[in-house]
Amino acid sequence: MAAYMAQRIIDGVYSYGYVIDRRPDLKEGIDTYLTDNGHANLIEGSE
Repeated sequence: MAAYMAQRIIDGVYSYGYVIDRRPDLKEGIDTYLTDNGHANLIEGSE
């Protein structure tokens, strides 16, 4: 589920904040997927 939601963030369907607010249990998996796929810039709060 984390990979699916991360891909939806990449596709622009959902914002990172929206997903994490509703599914904080998926945060680690989403962060890993975004980082591994070159989209760490989409992680809110990262520099």
